[in-house]
Amino acid sequence: MKLTGVILTAAVAAFLLFPTTVEASSFAKVGTSGAQFLKLGLGTRGIAMGGAFVASADDPSAVFWNPACLVRVPGTQVQFTGTQWFADVLYGGAVVSSEFQGIGTFAVSFAMLQSGDMDVTTVEQPEGTGETFNCTDMVAGLTFSRMLTDRFSAGLTIKYVREQWDDVSAGGIAVDMGTLYDTGFKTLRIGMAIQHFGGELTPDGEFTTYNSGQDSLMAYESYSMPMTFKLGMAMDVINRGPHFLTVEVDGIHPSDNVEQLGIGTEYWYNNMFALRGGYRINTDEEGLTAGAGFRIPIGGKTLTLDYAYADWSRLDMVHRASLGFAF
Repeated sequence: MKLTGVILTAAVAAFLLFPTTVEASSFAKVGTSGAQFLKLGLGTRGIAMGGAFVASADDPSAVFWNPACLVRVPGTQVQFTGTQWFADVLYGGAVVSSEFQGIGTFAVSFAMLQSGDMDVTTVEQPEGTGETFNCTDMVAGLTFSRMLTDRFSAGLTIKYVREQWDDVSAGGIAVDMGTLYDTGFKTLRIGMAIQHFGGELTPDGEFTTYNSGQDSLMAYESYSMPMTFKLGMAMDVINRGPHFLTVEVDGIHPSDNVEQLGIGTEYWYNNMFALRGGYRINTDEEGLTAGAGFRIPIGGKTLTLDYAYADWSRLDMVHRASLGFAF
């Protein structure tokens, strides 16, 4: 059997066996890893499609979903994304990608989450001491993707992850790995990605604790990053005249939670206006997602504008917007 046949068979089998509901034996290992901001997702289109984007990504945000999809991003492109999260938390990022004929596609990415000022409280002063602190998370990465055959591509992202809480910080290296396979059956594509794979993060410095009647200095314990495995199938079910419709289903297996399912669709009219929708299954609060986008030709270049909305049930709605340029 050819290599591509083996890959297809394994991917289909894994997808069919992928659990999407919580069985009695399932255990949600919530709170067992840090750097949770890495799981929030950047890239407006993917969020609007219910997080089902691992086999459909074809813009610079592919670096945040499946680095193998970066081969689908032609020329040189730039994208900026901003997210208004809960409690005035802001999360934003930028990606620059460039295609090199005969070599592959490279991208540089950066993202930062900023909590804003929060009150310092103590047992004696639960309403606040008058002082404030903030939390800042960031990730910077370098991505490379290349076609290995006419139907199979692979990609790798090496990134530096850092978290800081007031005067305490932790940082380390992680990698994302992905593959994308065009099955040759109509437009069916299979994408797989392993994200946030790396060593443990150890906060620097020490803290004071009261033990056995006296103050003691203690070192902070290490914690792991939220490694996540994703497997998705996508197909362009309509490609007729100005109408183009893509449907994708993704299975998501985080190391610190139960398995989830993302279902998404994206409709383009005349390759200039898009409507998107999706749904997240087996999550505590996430559910319906939606969005829209525009591609505007300007002097031989293309301007892209995208918006996404996510319903977090009992929590606030989350809004995202992105701006992109294709040269």
